[in-house]
Amino acid sequence: MAITAFGTNDSQTVKLWSTMTMREALKSTLFSKFLGKGKKSILMRITELERQAGDNVKYDLLMQMGNSGVTGDNRMRGNEEALTYYQDNVTIDQLRNAHAFRRMSQQRTVHDLRLDAKANLADWFADKYDTYMFNCLCGNTSHSFGQAATAPDADHYVVSGDVTNTGTITDDEGNLSSNDQIQLADMDFAKEKAKTFATGSIPHIRPVMIDGGEYYVIVLHSYSVTDLRLDVANSAYVSWPDIQMYANKRGLKNPIFDGSLGVYNGMILFESTRVYEPTSNVRRNLFLGAQAGVFAIGNAYPQMSQKRVGKDNLMSWYEDSDDYGNENGIAVGSIFGMKKCVFNSDDYGVIVISSYSAAH
Repeated sequence: MAITAFGTNDSQTVKLWSTMTMREALKSTLFSKFLGKGKKSILMRITELERQAGDNVKYDLLMQMGNSGVTGDNRMRGNEEALTYYQDNVTIDQLRNAHAFRRMSQQRTVHDLRLDAKANLADWFADKYDTYMFNCLCGNTSHSFGQAATAPDADHYVVSGDVTNTGTITDDEGNLSSNDQIQLADMDFAKEKAKTFATGSIPHIRPVMIDGGEYYVIVLHSYSVTDLRLDVANSAYVSWPDIQMYANKRGLKNPIFDGSLGVYNGMILFESTRVYEPTSNVRRNLFLGAQAGVFAIGNAYPQMSQKRVGKDNLMSWYEDSDDYGNENGIAVGSIFGMKKCVFNSDDYGVIVISSYSAAH
């Protein structure tokens, strides 16, 4: 029979530690910088499952109007335009991890094992959140938490260097060589593509509004950051200090600029080692606009437990004891889902920039 001696699992204790762990986990992620509840955010937080049952939630994209309207006294009746929606969905699942301690291990250390466990588990979840989001946005089809990730479609990727976009990203990535590192021009090409999709059924990728200005976000792997710095160093019209200086000026006004590499042509640059590597020495760097992806999170406790610990706990916290109090442990869990937005079979707010990217 298990005896709870290490932690009482009191409702206030549970609420305190689960809240702190979730806050620290999200704070340590890159994607949390882009997270918001509105459709103008780069990553939308879906809240419907936080207070109700279910493991799947649907969300809509309202398409912009396309007719030309009526002029003068021409009749409006009969010329109305129908509302057009595309729909996508995100599935959530549970992920857990735990630390276990024995009595003598606690006796030999002066550390607060509860605090250390919280810090370690928060770091672990931060890594999982960021890694899973990058897998979804970059199109790592082997990723299947909640639901399977989908590869970039033919219209939503750019290949660096002189490799031709054939419409099949895996074939094109196989043709990338050591002369096909990312350049500023690749980001310009992605931005041009985002604003001027030739096919009428593909929505343009909208920038996000920050301090009254329109911006996209670029996320580069660390190897690609070095490649870009070397490219900029040889450029006659822009320098790396110029890119960084503009970010520093803007950073005084909005936290999204904090930690960024700089700003180039209305694109805020970030660095991450979690950018997906589909094949050796190739990275899928990201160009992101509004509604690039979604993050949904469910309540960490079943309804019966919610009566005890409250309804707004987004991470579970359990402390348990076994072997007559000699073995103690802490388990933390999160029920969440994430994916890139796909509407009408097309990626919506993300373009992949596939580049040769190797250690220097």
